[in-house]
Amino acid sequence: MIPDANGHMHLVDINNYDVGEIVPAFNAFNDMVFRLFTRTNPTTPQVITINNHAQLINSNFNVNHPTRFQIHGWNGGGHAGTGAAVRNAYLQRGDFNVFTVDWGIGAGTPNYILARNRVNEAGNVVAQFCDFLNVNGMPFSRMLISGHSLGAQVAGAAGKRTTRGRVDSIVGLDPAGPLFALDDPANRLHYTDANYVESIVTDAGRLGFMHPVSHATFYPNFGTQQPGCGPDLTGQCGHDRASAFFVESINPIHIFGAVRCRGLDDMRDRNCVISGAGRNLGGEPVQDGPGIVGSVYFLTTNAASPFAQGPR
Repeated sequence: MIPDANGHMHLVDINNYDVGEIVPAFNAFNDMVFRLFTRTNPTTPQVITINNHAQLINSNFNVNHPTRFQIHGWNGGGHAGTGAAVRNAYLQRGDFNVFTVDWGIGAGTPNYILARNRVNEAGNVVAQFCDFLNVNGMPFSRMLISGHSLGAQVAGAAGKRTTRGRVDSIVGLDPAGPLFALDDPANRLHYTDANYVESIVTDAGRLGFMHPVSHATFYPNFGTQQPGCGPDLTGQCGHDRASAFFVESINPIHIFGAVRCRGLDDMRDRNCVISGAGRNLGGEPVQDGPGIVGSVYFLTTNAASPFAQGPR
């Protein structure tokens, strides 16, 4: 059972499918929508078409403000409210260019396998859009891409494909696990996709990708059985908590302090043995000092908002 971006559960057989039967009906370059929100237009988007320089110049886009992208997961997109929680958190925090990335024509299918196979195509267009902004004066050092579930994998695909520079940061919010392999880093989120890559894993090994593949991988509550989610038989509640934690962390009053553990086995054993300096989950800016490739962090959270328990 895999939840879509709207929380609806779908039964997917990921072990028995014929790739030959998948016929793409998605042209990412033409079908994806980039909606710009700023403090001048916090709820009414300005749609920016890739490579339309005049449209960008005449919009509220400001090269002096940091740029943030949010990418939805399976069956998400299709309306201006996509990514509203992340958008609102940034605009309440300060002056940002916030782009919500709508790849709903590609992700909006009952066939999870088809949506998964469109990740690289969608990521390539996000990369082209980042290059387009850079041509117009936005440095890569001020770009961050976040995405939830399949959207996190799209973020990684985008980071791999920029041609004019490397995105500063990527945040994977419980990156999708089904049909993504540890031994295939070219087709999943990887720490080389940006100067700093962070993962927040809240449904490890079920809906979320279990392994630490980023500079810093956070496992709130050991990455499973999130407080307040009850039995969570399908994993939907826990899977969504990664986004809730990240949104809350953008507000500086909410600090998700974490301790560094030895590795993934500590999470599996539910016993973190402290092995290095701690750091904070999420935040703005997201980088809490230089990232150490493959480092693993543990923290506990409250069962309801506010989830953050403060510094460690």
